[in-house]
Amino acid sequence: MWTINKKDLYSTFGVRILKDSYNDIMSPPKPRPRLEYDFPDQTGLAVDMVSPLSYEARTFKMNVLLVGTDADDFWTKYLAFFEEIATPGAFALYIADLGVTVSLLYEGAKCLKKPRSLQSGRVAVSYEITVKEYDPSLRIYDIDNDEGDDDDD
Repeated sequence: MWTINKKDLYSTFGVRILKDSYNDIMSPPKPRPRLEYDFPDQTGLAVDMVSPLSYEARTFKMNVLLVGTDADDFWTKYLAFFEEIATPGAFALYIADLGVTVSLLYEGAKCLKKPRSLQSGRVAVSYEITVKEYDPSLRIYDIDNDEGDDDDD
């Protein structure tokens, strides 16, 4: 299950995240360069080994399929989805099967395939959504702290 701001992507917005779209999300963020100085009279570099690492913001793309039961339902879901991700501030993307919540900023979208009507009358359109993870340290991981906790009373 995927949610945006605690709203189920499929049941609320008719959106499915397409295959391989969370490879970038699950890749570790790139650390910013450590402070270093190359003293001309010493071998090697003097590198800051004390300060904690900080990470660069990153931009990535997610491919989604937006499906409506008919044209009216499609446009209702389309407007609701883009309103949800394009509101001022960040939106929270939760990926239940991976147990992670990522804070993202909407940067834009483009249509990948023109609208098509399925045999059932449903309308489906795929989009490439561009988002920015502005602060990778804001990720929230579901970690089960109850492992090995046996209450045999």
